[in-house]
Amino acid sequence: GSFERFKKEFSQAAILVEGSGWAALAFDKESQRLLIMQIEKHNLNIYPAFPILLALDVFEHAYYIDYKNERAKFIEAFWNIVSWNEVNKRFQEL
Repeated sequence: GSFERFKKEFSQAAILVEGSGWAALAFDKESQRLLIMQIEKHNLNIYPAFPILLALDVFEHAYYIDYKNERAKFIEAFWNIVSWNEVNKRFQEL
């Protein structure tokens, strides 16, 4: 799909993280496909076969000082600071 579709789906995953956690872009080595996942409440529900390329911390401590309870505004601002060079570097190292 398009970057806009990715951005929308990733943002939605971040908004819908129940409680605290992360939204993450990972790579499934077996299928050779990117995937979006949620990691919630310090759970270790990640898989070694899915290296994380990009993560967004949506724990309240990550945004409360600047955004109070407005997680969606924090997520929108996140897109202005993503280091795509770093994401690409991580992808190239797989």
